[in-house]
Amino acid sequence: MKKEKLLRVKYIRELERFVNRIVDFFNKNEPTKNEITLFIDKIFKPLESIEKTYLSSEYLKALEKFVEKNANIAKSEKTPEELKEDVLKEANLLRKLKRKKSFNKEKHKKDWQEA
Repeated sequence: MKKEKLLRVKYIRELERFVNRIVDFFNKNEPTKNEITLFIDKIFKPLESIEKTYLSSEYLKALEKFVEKNANIAKSEKTPEELKEDVLKEANLLRKLKRKKSFNKEKHKKDWQEA
């Protein structure tokens, strides 16, 4: 049980690291197609060594999809500027999804509607 939880936490942390690294990379400079390919290969290596685990929440599933999609981003026909826009937009949506639960307080909404 503990081992499974450890593996799950390790996998989730590595997924989040991937997202943070790719966002930082695109925010810092205007990369070329070749630089993007090299960087993605470099940051994806740690994920290859970690065993995939079951992810239950909506955010974690979206996080995994984001990583899988962007692992092959360099093979697309888009320009580096378009790739940057797509990655940053998707990462922003991911962050919104992560914070989503902090905005929903159902117990308080009921009181307000009844009053």
